[in-house]
Amino acid sequence: MTKIIFHIYVLLLCISFNLTVLASNFTEEENFVTSFADTAISILSNDSLSDTERTTSFTELVMSSIDLNLISKFVLSKAWKNASDEQKESYLIAFKDYFVSSYANKLDQYAGEKVDVIGSQEAGKYVIVESNIVREGTDTLKINLKWRLLSKDNQIKIIDLNIEGISLVIAQREEFLSFLANNDYDLDKLIEKLVSVSD
Repeated sequence: MTKIIFHIYVLLLCISFNLTVLASNFTEEENFVTSFADTAISILSNDSLSDTERTTSFTELVMSSIDLNLISKFVLSKAWKNASDEQKESYLIAFKDYFVSSYANKLDQYAGEKVDVIGSQEAGKYVIVESNIVREGTDTLKINLKWRLLSKDNQIKIIDLNIEGISLVIAQREEFLSFLANNDYDLDKLIEKLVSVSD
Protein backbone atom coordinates (compact mmCIF):
# COMPACT_ATOMS: atom_id res chain seq x y z
CA MET A 1 0.00 0.00 0.00
CA THR A 2 2.84 2.33 0.93
CA LYS A 3 4.55 1.50 -2.38
CA ILE A 4 1.36 2.36 -4.33
CA ILE A 5 1.06 5.68 -2.53
CA PHE A 6 4.72 6.39 -3.30
CA HIS A 7 4.21 5.67 -7.01
CA ILE A 8 1.15 7.93 -7.09
CA TYR A 9 3.15 10.67 -5.39
CA VAL A 10 5.97 10.34 -7.94
CA LEU A 11 3.44 10.41 -10.79
CA LEU A 12 1.84 13.56 -9.45
CA LEU A 13 5.26 15.19 -9.14
CA CYS A 14 6.04 14.31 -12.76
CA ILE A 15 2.72 15.69 -13.95
CA SER A 16 3.24 18.86 -11.95
CA PHE A 17 6.75 19.25 -13.35
CA ASN A 18 5.57 18.69 -16.92
CA LEU A 19 2.78 21.23 -16.55
CA THR A 20 5.26 23.76 -15.20
CA VAL A 21 7.59 23.16 -18.13
CA LEU A 22 4.73 23.43 -20.62
CA ALA A 23 3.49 26.61 -19.03
CA SER A 24 6.92 28.24 -19.22
CA ASN A 25 7.94 26.96 -22.64
CA PHE A 26 6.30 29.80 -24.53
CA THR A 27 7.33 32.78 -22.42
CA GLU A 28 9.45 34.04 -25.30
CA GLU A 29 6.49 33.88 -27.68
CA GLU A 30 4.22 35.64 -25.18
CA ASN A 31 6.78 38.40 -24.67
CA PHE A 32 7.11 38.71 -28.45
CA VAL A 33 3.37 39.26 -28.87
CA THR A 34 3.25 41.77 -26.03
CA SER A 35 6.15 43.73 -27.50
CA PHE A 36 4.71 43.68 -31.02
CA ALA A 37 1.19 44.69 -29.99
CA ASP A 38 2.35 47.46 -27.65
CA THR A 39 4.76 48.85 -30.24
CA ALA A 40 2.19 48.69 -33.05
CA ILE A 41 -0.52 50.45 -31.06
CA SER A 42 2.00 53.03 -29.83
CA ILE A 43 3.11 53.84 -33.39
CA LEU A 44 -0.41 54.07 -34.76
CA SER A 45 -1.64 56.28 -31.91
CA ASN A 46 1.37 58.63 -31.93
CA ASP A 47 -0.02 61.96 -33.12
CA SER A 48 3.44 63.52 -33.11
CA LEU A 49 4.39 61.41 -36.15
CA SER A 50 3.51 62.46 -39.68
CA ASP A 51 1.53 60.03 -41.83
CA THR A 52 4.72 59.12 -43.69
CA GLU A 53 6.68 58.54 -40.48
CA ARG A 54 3.86 56.47 -39.02
CA THR A 55 3.60 54.32 -42.16
CA THR A 56 7.37 53.84 -42.33
CA SER A 57 7.69 52.84 -38.68
CA PHE A 58 4.74 50.47 -38.83
CA THR A 59 5.98 48.90 -42.07
CA GLU A 60 9.39 48.26 -40.52
CA LEU A 61 7.74 46.64 -37.50
CA VAL A 62 5.53 44.40 -39.63
CA MET A 63 8.35 43.36 -41.95
CA SER A 64 10.55 42.36 -39.01
CA SER A 65 7.80 40.54 -37.11
CA ILE A 66 5.55 38.85 -39.68
CA ASP A 67 6.38 36.09 -42.16
CA LEU A 68 4.95 38.01 -45.07
CA ASN A 69 6.53 35.71 -47.64
CA LEU A 70 4.73 32.66 -46.25
CA ILE A 71 1.42 34.50 -45.86
CA SER A 72 1.50 36.02 -49.35
CA LYS A 73 1.91 32.60 -50.98
CA PHE A 74 -0.68 30.92 -48.75
CA VAL A 75 -3.45 33.41 -49.47
CA LEU A 76 -2.89 33.09 -53.22
CA SER A 77 -3.23 29.29 -53.00
CA LYS A 78 -2.83 27.42 -56.32
CA ALA A 79 -2.67 30.67 -58.27
CA TRP A 80 0.86 31.15 -56.92
CA LYS A 81 2.12 27.97 -58.58
CA ASN A 82 0.58 28.96 -61.91
CA ALA A 83 1.95 32.50 -61.87
CA SER A 84 4.88 33.59 -64.00
CA ASP A 85 8.06 34.87 -62.33
CA GLU A 86 7.13 38.42 -63.34
CA GLN A 87 3.65 38.05 -61.86
CA LYS A 88 5.06 36.63 -58.63
CA GLU A 89 7.41 39.57 -58.25
CA SER A 90 4.67 42.12 -58.94
CA TYR A 91 2.24 40.34 -56.63
CA LEU A 92 4.70 40.20 -53.70
CA ILE A 93 5.35 43.93 -53.96
CA ALA A 94 1.64 44.77 -54.20
CA PHE A 95 0.68 42.36 -51.42
CA LYS A 96 3.24 43.82 -49.02
CA ASP A 97 1.76 47.33 -49.27
CA TYR A 98 -1.78 45.97 -49.17
CA PHE A 99 -1.14 43.76 -46.15
CA VAL A 100 0.67 46.41 -44.12
CA SER A 101 -2.17 48.85 -44.79
CA SER A 102 -4.77 46.25 -43.83
CA TYR A 103 -2.95 45.33 -40.60
CA ALA A 104 -2.59 48.99 -39.71
CA ASN A 105 -6.33 49.56 -40.16
CA LYS A 106 -7.13 46.55 -37.95
CA LEU A 107 -4.80 47.54 -35.10
CA ASP A 108 -5.50 51.25 -35.40
CA GLN A 109 -9.00 50.53 -34.04
CA TYR A 110 -7.38 49.67 -30.71
CA ALA A 111 -5.16 52.73 -30.34
CA GLY A 112 -4.88 53.71 -26.68
CA GLU A 113 -6.01 50.31 -25.43
CA LYS A 114 -4.01 47.56 -23.78
CA VAL A 115 -3.18 44.04 -24.93
CA ASP A 116 -3.07 41.47 -22.12
CA VAL A 117 -1.59 38.05 -22.87
CA ILE A 118 -3.63 35.38 -21.07
CA GLY A 119 -2.00 32.15 -22.19
CA SER A 120 -0.34 30.11 -24.91
CA GLN A 121 -0.33 26.60 -26.26
CA GLU A 122 1.40 24.44 -28.81
CA ALA A 123 -0.45 23.67 -32.04
CA GLY A 124 1.70 21.32 -34.11
CA LYS A 125 4.70 23.31 -35.29
CA TYR A 126 3.06 26.56 -34.24
CA VAL A 127 2.47 28.33 -30.94
CA ILE A 128 -0.85 30.07 -30.32
CA VAL A 129 -0.64 33.03 -27.97
CA GLU A 130 -4.01 34.18 -26.70
CA SER A 131 -4.61 37.74 -25.59
CA ASN A 132 -7.37 40.21 -24.83
CA ILE A 133 -7.56 43.85 -25.81
CA VAL A 134 -8.86 45.73 -22.80
CA ARG A 135 -9.97 49.33 -22.80
CA GLU A 136 -8.39 51.35 -20.01
CA GLY A 137 -10.70 51.85 -17.04
CA THR A 138 -13.04 48.96 -17.81
CA ASP A 139 -12.96 45.18 -17.66
CA THR A 140 -16.16 44.71 -19.62
CA LEU A 141 -14.81 45.36 -23.12
CA LYS A 142 -12.54 42.48 -24.08
CA ILE A 143 -11.66 41.61 -27.65
CA ASN A 144 -10.03 38.22 -28.01
CA LEU A 145 -6.96 37.91 -30.22
CA LYS A 146 -5.08 34.70 -30.98
CA TRP A 147 -1.65 35.07 -32.56
CA ARG A 148 -0.27 32.11 -34.52
CA LEU A 149 3.51 32.10 -34.33
CA LEU A 150 6.21 30.09 -36.05
CA SER A 151 9.83 29.85 -34.95
CA LYS A 152 12.12 29.63 -37.95
CA ASP A 153 15.89 30.13 -38.11
CA ASN A 154 15.83 31.08 -34.41
CA GLN A 155 13.37 33.87 -35.14
CA ILE A 156 9.74 34.15 -34.06
CA LYS A 157 7.35 35.27 -36.78
CA ILE A 158 3.61 36.01 -36.79
CA ILE A 159 1.80 34.07 -39.51
CA ASP A 160 -1.81 34.76 -38.56
CA LEU A 161 -3.99 36.85 -36.28
CA ASN A 162 -7.39 35.58 -35.21
CA ILE A 163 -9.77 38.31 -34.01
CA GLU A 164 -12.84 37.05 -32.18
CA GLY A 165 -12.71 33.72 -34.00
CA ILE A 166 -11.97 35.13 -37.45
CA SER A 167 -8.60 34.31 -39.03
CA LEU A 168 -7.33 37.29 -41.00
CA VAL A 169 -5.21 35.06 -43.23
CA ILE A 170 -8.03 32.61 -44.00
CA ALA A 171 -10.43 35.50 -44.63
CA GLN A 172 -7.88 37.08 -46.97
CA ARG A 173 -7.39 33.81 -48.83
CA GLU A 174 -11.15 33.39 -49.34
CA GLU A 175 -11.44 36.99 -50.59
CA PHE A 176 -8.63 36.52 -53.11
CA LEU A 177 -9.95 33.19 -54.35
CA SER A 178 -13.41 34.68 -54.77
CA PHE A 179 -12.00 37.64 -56.72
CA LEU A 180 -9.98 35.37 -59.00
CA ALA A 181 -12.96 33.07 -59.59
CA ASN A 182 -15.03 36.08 -60.68
CA ASN A 183 -12.29 37.40 -62.95
CA ASP A 184 -11.32 34.34 -64.99
CA TYR A 185 -8.46 33.64 -62.57
CA ASP A 186 -6.57 36.61 -64.01
CA LEU A 187 -3.81 37.29 -61.49
CA ASP A 188 -2.92 40.59 -63.15
CA LYS A 189 -6.38 41.92 -62.27
CA LEU A 190 -5.87 40.95 -58.62
CA ILE A 191 -2.50 42.70 -58.59
CA GLU A 192 -4.11 45.83 -60.07
CA LYS A 193 -6.75 45.73 -57.35
CA LEU A 194 -4.16 45.42 -54.58
CA VAL A 195 -2.21 48.35 -55.96
CA SER A 196 -5.33 50.53 -56.26
CA VAL A 197 -6.47 49.75 -52.73
CA SER A 198 -3.03 50.47 -51.24
CA ASP A 199 -2.64 53.85 -53.01
